[in-house]
Amino acid sequence: MLVQHILLTVSQINQKKHFIMSIKHNPKAGFKLLFDFWGKYHTIDYFHYQWVKDNVKVKIVKRGEQLSSADRHSEMTYFVAKGLLARVEENTETGKRRIMSLAIPNMALMTTNHLYTHHLHSGHIVALRSGIIIAIPHSVLRQFQKQEKSIDTLIDVLGNKKKRQLVLLRQATLGYSPFERYLNFTRLLPEIKAATTQIEQADLLGISRHTVQQAQYFLLTGKYAQK
Repeated sequence: MLVQHILLTVSQINQKKHFIMSIKHNPKAGFKLLFDFWGKYHTIDYFHYQWVKDNVKVKIVKRGEQLSSADRHSEMTYFVAKGLLARVEENTETGKRRIMSLAIPNMALMTTNHLYTHHLHSGHIVALRSGIIIAIPHSVLRQFQKQEKSIDTLIDVLGNKKKRQLVLLRQATLGYSPFERYLNFTRLLPEIKAATTQIEQADLLGISRHTVQQAQYFLLTGKYAQK
């Protein structure tokens, strides 16, 4: 019985490892993650599977990979099935990076300001983590939005999640000292804090990494770090 139990446990562990690896490396896993998310807001049927098959592309991205840039005319929504995307701008004189927006799993970034414009965002979209990205052309979304309620629902949900993030980020940073920005950030956007590094947090909030470290020390101990 003990041997059987051990063998069963090993088998379960191997199955779990296989599932994790399939999610990480299998493009089809991206479709499943999209449907899992979409299905929370609308019933998924055959139309949706066929629509995704015909119009949507899955991209396996590596950390640091650039998906779009301001000089590449690509009107696209990138849904994060797994990983972390950022819209980044860089100062050409100093080389300093500024993260303008982030997308964690079940969020998306657009290359344009909104669905019905051809004006591209400045900067570029880059993968901060390896993962699975669903690329949806805006021409396809515009084509089906008015005639298919489920597409409209998907656009609305993703848009509202992004708007909420930007509102909270503005609320956390506007008019506050760098130290206070970080404290507000951890309170208002804990899911973003959990998904990012100290350097990424600093680039997002427009503060130094040293300030991030001081604020984290304060949150951990209740004391100010000695200078």
